[in-house]
Amino acid sequence: MRPASLFPHQTSDELELAYRQSERAVERSRWQILWLKSKGLSIPEIKAVTSFSRSTISTLIRAYNEDGPAVVVDKRRWNKSAPALDVEQQEVLFSALQKPPVSGGFWTSQKVQAYVHEQFKVEMTSVCAWGYLRKLGFTVQVPRPTHVQAATPEEQAIWIKKLKRP
Repeated sequence: MRPASLFPHQTSDELELAYRQSERAVERSRWQILWLKSKGLSIPEIKAVTSFSRSTISTLIRAYNEDGPAVVVDKRRWNKSAPALDVEQQEVLFSALQKPPVSGGFWTSQKVQAYVHEQFKVEMTSVCAWGYLRKLGFTVQVPRPTHVQAATPEEQAIWIKKLKRP
């Protein structure tokens, strides 16, 4: 396999300065990878220093070579998409979550997803639905597991009676 080389869009000193001055963690990690590569480190050496995977490092180097420093910028900061549910819809959802779901059991992200689709005709992923559960203050609700050799209620009653004897 041919080792990935770094196109000199910037000098090693400029890459180091960008790495040291970066305020966003994602960008700082990307600058560090590029800086280390500019110093002549191999991908396995960069992987050992940064703990990023070989494919992540190779992909970043390839993108940097093709598109320059713009690929380092964390574009998530400009992702200001509107929320799936407005404030009123969130209030309705919160009220619905106060009661058990119609299908029984506990509210899950899939049940919230189905409820939102049925109630508001809004498509959302189960991850987004989980986000609304968390945002509205709900936590994971899972019944406590029972041990496979747990005593039956009758056996427990016998044990309790034995404990109460003087």
